[in-house]
Amino acid sequence: MNKPLIIAGFAGIGKTTLAKKYKNVIDLESSIYKWDNTGFEDVPVEQRKGIIRKENPNWPNNYIEEIKKQSLNYDIILVWIHPDVLEIYDENNIDYVLCYPNKSSMKIYEERYKERGNNKEYIDKVVNTYDYRLKQFEEKSAPKIILQGNETLEDYLIKNNYKLIKRD
Repeated sequence: MNKPLIIAGFAGIGKTTLAKKYKNVIDLESSIYKWDNTGFEDVPVEQRKGIIRKENPNWPNNYIEEIKKQSLNYDIILVWIHPDVLEIYDENNIDYVLCYPNKSSMKIYEERYKERGNNKEYIDKVVNTYDYRLKQFEEKSAPKIILQGNETLEDYLIKNNYKLIKRD
């Protein structure tokens, strides 16, 4: 197997949907690794976002190890885009592509967050920190995929002829 494409993706670009639809794609939802989810097992992952929990003592090593492990099994690995975590990828020699929406798309993304069940605190945090995060992303030397309007990561990958293998 070739080296996988690791995409550090912004919230709402369609990571989870993509991984559910294609068997050569995995979405490594970081919150499962970052937080101690004891007592939240019955709460859907999207609804947990924004809820303060105790940090997992194995973070971030558990996440980095999972990325490396899944690199042997998948063509495309979708990971967290937080700037602090990007530094950890860099320190661990994990090559990645940044994927995020352009600024004019943020109203569309705000609606996506509401539709998928994110709480108001999470939505406000993501929307209100976009400009700050955008500046941080632009300063990174990693390759970038900047989604336009209602474009999803899946749309971009199909348009650019990436190999996606549909689930049965």
